[in-house]
Amino acid sequence: MRRLVVLGVIAMALFTVPALAADGYSTQVYDGPGWVRYGMTTHPLTRSSVPTYTGVQDPNIVYNPSMAWGGYNWLKTTYTDSAAAATAMATGQKTYNNAINWSDFNVAIMPTVVEAFHNAGKATGTITSVQWSHATPAGFSNAHNVSRNNYAAIANQMLDGQYLDVIMGAGNPDFNNNGQPASNDAKYVGGATTWSQLKGGTHPGGWQLVETKNAFENLTTGNPTGRFVGVPQVYTTLQQARSANGQGGGYGNPSGDAFNQNVPTLQTMTRGALNVLDADPDGFFLQIEGGAPDWTNHANQGARMIEEQMDFNRSVEAVVGWVDANSNWNDTLLLIAADHDTGLLWGPDSANVPFDAIRDNGYGVMPSMAFNSGDHTNSLVPLYAMGAGSELLSGLVDGNDALAAAAWRYANGWNGDYVDNTDMFTVMMNSGAKNIIVMISDGAGFNVWDATSMYEGMWVVPEPGSVALCVIGLLALRRR
Repeated sequence: MRRLVVLGVIAMALFTVPALAADGYSTQVYDGPGWVRYGMTTHPLTRSSVPTYTGVQDPNIVYNPSMAWGGYNWLKTTYTDSAAAATAMATGQKTYNNAINWSDFNVAIMPTVVEAFHNAGKATGTITSVQWSHATPAGFSNAHNVSRNNYAAIANQMLDGQYLDVIMGAGNPDFNNNGQPASNDAKYVGGATTWSQLKGGTHPGGWQLVETKNAFENLTTGNPTGRFVGVPQVYTTLQQARSANGQGGGYGNPSGDAFNQNVPTLQTMTRGALNVLDADPDGFFLQIEGGAPDWTNHANQGARMIEEQMDFNRSVEAVVGWVDANSNWNDTLLLIAADHDTGLLWGPDSANVPFDAIRDNGYGVMPSMAFNSGDHTNSLVPLYAMGAGSELLSGLVDGNDALAAAAWRYANGWNGDYVDNTDMFTVMMNSGAKNIIVMISDGAGFNVWDATSMYEGMWVVPEPGSVALCVIGLLALRRR
C-alpha cells in the first residue's frame, strides 16, 4: 500500500501545472516547434584510464534500459568521463576514459570536427565556462593527448595549431575563483612562458588576448578580426567556485551568494565568439560548453546547478537569436546535449524510492530534489537538434526507452528513442550545413534540465498516457 501511495505522489507531481515566467513563456526556446528530441547514450569504449590496445567495446557498460531502471548501482559503476565523451562526439569514435581524441591503440584519432571543418575552409572556435584546456573544449579542438590531465600540453596544442580562431574559458593564473588578484599555476593556459607571450602579444600564433569583462563585451559588436583567446579574470570557473558570501539573492541567484562581477557570462562569450566567427563567408563551427553544471553536481550544489544551467539556457537563446537575425535554419545546424549525467539527481525521497520524481515548487523557488551520487552516471541524457541535417538523427536510432520517456517532462515530443553520442559526429559531418554549433551542458542529465525549467517556470506538462506509463513502470520495478 505504501508503494502505491508513493507512486500516487509521483503522478501528482508530474501533473503539477507550471507557473508562467515573467516574460509569459511557458517553455524553453528548445521546446518550441521545429526541434527534434532524442535521448543519447554516453558510455565509453572501456572504463580504463589508459589504452588497453584492444579497441573492443566493453559490452557490460553499453546502455541497457533494463539495467538502467533496475536501481542505481549499474548507473553509478558504468559511466564515461568527459574526455571520452567529448572524443566520441568530436571524432565519432569511442575510446577509454581520460583520452582527448586519442584511441585505445595509443594513437591520435583523426580528424576532429574542428580539424575537418577548418580544412573545409570554415572558421572554428571552442568556448567554455570552465578552463579552456579542460576535457570538453579540448575535445572539440585540434588537441590529441593520451591524458586529459596534461593541461599545459593540450593548451599549447590548441594555441600552436592553425585550426582554431576563437578560444575562450577560465584558467587565468593571475586571479582566484573570486576574481581577485592571485598567483596560480598557469597550466590551464599553456604554462608560464605561453601565458607571458599571450599577455605580451608575442605569441607566434598571433593571438589577441581578451581578459576584462568590458573587452569581452566589446567583442559582441563591430567587426573584430583576427584570432582571439579569451581568458576571463577568474581561475577555475566563471561563477561556480566563488566563495559563499550570502550577499546575493533573488530570482536567478538561488544560492544567495553574490556573483563575480568582473567576468562575462557564458551568454556574452557566446555572442562574442559568434560575432568573430560569422565574418567567414564559408561558415563556421563553434562549440559552446556550460562546463560548470558538472562541477555543481559533483559537489551536490543544487542551487548553483540551477544558476549554471540558467546561464547555459541564456546562451542557447543567444544562439537562436543569432540564427534568426543573421542566418537561417537551412544553413545552420544546432545540436544541444549533455556529455553525461552527474549527481544522479532525483526527487526528495529518491534515496529510499529509486527514481522518485523531482517536485515542482513554482516559479523562482527551488524544486524539491536530492542527489544520489557525487560522480558521473550512465543515464541517458537529452539531445536537442534544429536546422540543417537534424533530420539525419532519425536514421541513427539505437533503441527505445519507454520508461525514460515517461519519467521526464522532456517527454513531450519524445517517445524514448535514443541515439549514441558518436552519432553527433555523423550528423555534423553529413549535414551540409554552412554553420555548425554544438552546445554541451556538462554533467546535465534530464533532471537538471527539468529542475531548471521548474525554477524558471518553463516546462511542458506530460501527456496523461506518459504519466500512466511512468507509474506502471515504476510499480513494476518496485515489485522486482
